[in-house]
Amino acid sequence: MSSRDVPHPDHDTEGIGRRGFLGSAVGAAVGATLPAGLTAEPASAASRAAADRPVRTRSGLVTGVPAALDGITVYKGIPYAASTAGENRWRAPQPAPSWKGVRAADAWGAACPQPVTGIAADKVPPLSEDCLNLNIWTGAVGSSERRPVFLWIYGGRNSAMWASQPVYDGANLAAKGAVVVTYNHRVGAFGNLAHPELSKEGGHGGSGNWGVLDTVAALKWIRSNIAAFGGDPDRVTIAGWSHGSSFVNILMISRLARGLYHRALLAAGVQYTKDPALGRVAGGYDTLAVAEANGTAFADYMGASSPAGLRALTADEIVTKVYAPGAPATGTDFGNVLDGYVLPTTYTAAMESGAEADVPVLTGNNKDENGASPTLAMTVAQYQAYAGTTFGDRAAEFLALYPASTDAEAAAQYNNYARDEERVSTFLWGTQFRNTAGNRSPVYNYWWTHVPPGSDTTNPIEPANGAGAYHGAEKYYLFGNLYGTDRPWTEADHAIADTTSSYVANFVATGNPNGRSLPAWPALRTTKPLSMELGDRFATLPAADSDAKYAFLKDCLKSQTTSY
Repeated sequence: MSSRDVPHPDHDTEGIGRRGFLGSAVGAAVGATLPAGLTAEPASAASRAAADRPVRTRSGLVTGVPAALDGITVYKGIPYAASTAGENRWRAPQPAPSWKGVRAADAWGAACPQPVTGIAADKVPPLSEDCLNLNIWTGAVGSSERRPVFLWIYGGRNSAMWASQPVYDGANLAAKGAVVVTYNHRVGAFGNLAHPELSKEGGHGGSGNWGVLDTVAALKWIRSNIAAFGGDPDRVTIAGWSHGSSFVNILMISRLARGLYHRALLAAGVQYTKDPALGRVAGGYDTLAVAEANGTAFADYMGASSPAGLRALTADEIVTKVYAPGAPATGTDFGNVLDGYVLPTTYTAAMESGAEADVPVLTGNNKDENGASPTLAMTVAQYQAYAGTTFGDRAAEFLALYPASTDAEAAAQYNNYARDEERVSTFLWGTQFRNTAGNRSPVYNYWWTHVPPGSDTTNPIEPANGAGAYHGAEKYYLFGNLYGTDRPWTEADHAIADTTSSYVANFVATGNPNGRSLPAWPALRTTKPLSMELGDRFATLPAADSDAKYAFLKDCLKSQTTSY
C-alpha cells in the first residue's frame, strides 16, 4: 500500500493535513465543570490583586494580568532561554537572562521569524530571533499548591506558528485545575536546519532538531520554576497538535527529556510505524544525510560558504529567500531529522527496543483528514486507478470491501476507506506501544467527528474554509476556550467543549481522562480494535466499519516493507 495521493485543500495551514490528495484534583479530578455558553468574564478585584502579586522565578520576579476567566492569572512572554540570534542561531538554547526588579509579564512574546503574507497585521505578534518565551495560566493562589501542568506545542507548517493565538488560550483548563503553559520555539529554517558543519559544532554528530531542543529547554524551565505558579513539576503533560504532536512523538523516544514529563497527548496524532503516510506528514523525518544535503543546498542558495556566513545573514533575508515564489525545493525543505541525538532511532526501532517512554498516552485523529473530506470529488475511473496503484494485486479485494459504481459512490467510499485506515493505523500504534514496546501505561485513542460552525478570523492557524471535522478542528474543544474566538458557537458546541476539556483536564491530573458524569472512555485493549468517538457522540466505535475491513487494512499496513 502506498501513501495517499488525494489532495486536501482544507489543510493549507499544515501544507498537507495527514495525507496528500488525488488530482487537482483538577478541582478533584474534574467533576466540576464550567457552565455551557461560558463567556469571558471581567476580572474581579481579587483576580487583579492575584495578578499583581510578584512570583519569583530563577531569573527574577514577574507579575501577570487577569486572564479571560475570572480567578485565573496569565503570565505572558516570560523568557525560558536566551535569544537565538547571532552566534546562538542553530545552537542548542542557552540559559535565560536574569533581570532586576519586577518584570511585568503582560504582553505576548515575540514569535520566531516566519512568513506572514496574507495574515492581518493585528493578528501577527512581533517576529524576532529572541523568541524563546512562554505563557502561563494558573488559578493557584500560592506556591504551596501542586496543580498538574499542561505544556502545549503548537502545530502548523511554515506560517501562523506562535503560541499567543486565542485558540491556545489556557484559561478554561486552568479553571479546571491545570497550570497551562504555551511557548514559542524556532520553526522553519531556524528550527530545523541540518548541515555537516553544524553537526560537527554540536559535538553529538548530528544537527537539525532545534525546535525540539527548545522544547526540552522549556521543560527544564518548568521543572525549575513551575512550583512558584502552583504547578506540580512531577505531573507534567506534553501535548501538541500535528507538527507539535511530532515533537511529542520524538520526545517519547529521546533521552533528553526523560523525567521532565509524565503523560503525553498527541492530537493528529500518531501512525503505525510502517504506515506509508509517515513519509509525508508532520510526524515524518529525514535521515541526517538527507537533511544535511538539504542544508548544504540551503547554504549555496543563500550564497554562504559556512555556518558563519549563514549566521551573518539577517532573519528577514532568510525568510524572504526561503519562502519566495519559485524558491527551489532542494535547500528549502525543513522538517524533523533522524539525527541520532535528539531523535536517536527510528519509531519502529524505538518500539522494538523498548525505548519508547512508558507514560499514559491520549491520542487521536479527525474524521475529515487523511484525504477524507465532505467536499471530495472523485470519478469511478480515478477511484479504480487509485485502488490499482495503492493495492496492486489486492485491488479487487479492496474494491469488493469498498465498492463504487458511480462518481458519488467513489468519493463516499474513498472517504469511508480513508477514515477506516486512519483509525486502524492509530490503533495499531497503540498495539505497538503496549505489546512491542512492552509498556504498561494506558493508551486512550479518539476519533474526532464534530464540525466547528462557521469560520474563524481570530486564529491565523485555522483554515479559511475548513471542510467538515477538518485537520485540527478539535483544538477549540480540547482547550474548551470557545469564549475567545468568533465562530457562531451553539449550546451544543459549548457542551461538547465542556466534556472534551474535562477529559483533557482529568488526563493531565491523573493520566486517565475519565471522571464523574463523563461518558466512559475505555483504555485501548490490543485484542479489541476500538476507538472513542469525541464530538457528535461520546461513545466507542470500531477501528473500522467491519471486521473484514479491519483485517484487510491491518494486513496491508503490517505487510509494508518500509519502517519509519
